Amino acid sequence: MSALRERVFYAVLDLFYPPHCAVCATPFSEGERAFLCADCEGKIERIDQRHVCRCGCPLPEGLDLCPWCAAESERVFEQIRSFGWYEEREDPNHVLSTLIKTFKYGGERALAPLLARYLDEAGRPLRPQIERITFVPMRPKAERERGFNQAELLARELGKLWGIPVVRALEKIKDTQPQASLSQHEARRENIRGAFRLAKFTPCASILIVDDVYTTGATLTECARLLKEGGISQLYGLTVARATQKIYEDPKHRAQ
Repeated sequence: MSALRERVFYAVLDLFYPPHCAVCATPFSEGERAFLCADCEGKIERIDQRHVCRCGCPLPEGLDLCPWCAAESERVFEQIRSFGWYEEREDPNHVLSTLIKTFKYGGERALAPLLARYLDEAGRPLRPQIERITFVPMRPKAERERGFNQAELLARELGKLWGIPVVRALEKIKDTQPQASLSQHEARRENIRGAFRLAKFTPCASILIVDDVYTTGATLTECARLLKEGGISQLYGLTVARATQKIYEDPKHRAQ
């Protein structure tokens, strides 16, 4: 699109759809191109990436592992990272959660580049170790009903930013209940067990799995387990957000 055509296109678009913040609907000034106003951007609860466990939860100084990772019998991931905190209950003041829900359930695909920039910010330390990027798949019927797979859109936008190939490494072969509808960790793990299988793709030594939200990690772990069985030795995970939960409760009684 030429510069002139682009200006005309946006002028017409702004006439019928005045640009405004995707969260609070504050109108932008003429010619301003953004998804969030400065006020909403400042409200995003970012996760401090300076000292995190391999599962991505922030740790106090002096600790290297959270109780859950310390209790694991088998290590699947090298590292998981998440950009910010997510709140499952409806809260219009929780900016990042509202963005993700608008993107995922409201069909606002245009938010994918913004959310991918958040992935880039959180996952930049992982970039040198990654050979391929993949994503949590959906059942074809569910993807057709929604119109897109949000994890795939995010992965492909991140692939453009990082210059790394994006592959469809997994297929979803079983219908499952929405993970958000299940409260117990064990229920989520059983819900997702056996839901995926390996797809045909060129093998590699390391791969990054992208998803929108990390809650208990059941979905990412099931995907990583299959990829490891398929011969990939180094698995990494990256999500836009992580569900808030009590970080230091007994892992055997984890509710999320």
